[in-house]
This record gives sequence, structure tokens and C-alpha cells, in this order.
Amino acid sequence: MHTRKFASIGGWVMLVMGVLALIPAFSETSYLLPALRIETSYGLFLGFFPMNILNKVVLIGFGIAGILCSRSQDVITSVKYSRVVCWAMGLLAIMGLIPSLNTFFGYWPLFRGEVVVHAVFAALGGYYGYFVPARIYKSEAHL
Repeated sequence: MHTRKFASIGGWVMLVMGVLALIPAFSETSYLLPALRIETSYGLFLGFFPMNILNKVVLIGFGIAGILCSRSQDVITSVKYSRVVCWAMGLLAIMGLIPSLNTFFGYWPLFRGEVVVHAVFAALGGYYGYFVPARIYKSEAHL
């Protein structure tokens, strides 16, 4: 799979997750979740991923960006998108592991399933943003 395909599939996955998370039937409220400063639409998406409105909007934004980048004529756009996903999601995954930062200063839930999802997207973004392009360019240089 090439970087453009990752941007498309990853974008669609993020967009669908963000939109579905806005539907109350897919989220359950839990009184066991820590309090946040922004508790609008706050709950456990699919019973595992803590999300609030800020998280959902950013997820939709990343999804739309991925889809648009995958449709660009220049493959470098998809590479840049993959790299941004790597660094942004990686930073959020690391913050989720640190107890004093796992609510992003009280604005964004970054614990439980969110750490896993962010880490997976960061790893995939890093692979398709750094290793796949390098491998393609290296194989083209030998031709």
C-alpha cells in the first residue's frame, strides 16, 4: 500500500469514527470518567474510547484532510499528511500515558482506548510518511 492509499483509508476511518461518535447511540456517559472543562458530548464511544466534542471535531478534521490529501495530484501531499499524523497522534499517545497530561490540561480525554488509537495511527503515519517514500525513492534510484 502506498502513502496516498494510507491517507485515503486513514482519512475515511477518522472521518467515520468522528461522525459516528457524534451520534448519542454510539456513546455512553459514564460518571467514572474524570471531569473536563469541556464536557459537551463527553462519553465513551463504543464503550471504550473517551471522547468529547473537541476530540470529535479534530478527528473529523483529520479525516477530511486525509481524504483531500489522498486526492491531490502530488504524492508529497500524502507524505506530509502521514508525517503530521505520525507526530500529532504520537504526541497525543505519549500525553495519554502521563497522568498529569492525560486530559490535555482538562480539555481533551487522552486515556484508555484513546492512547491505543493514537499510537496505532502514529505508527502507521510514521511508516507511510517516512519508510514507504524512502523505499520507493531508493528503488527508483537503482533503475
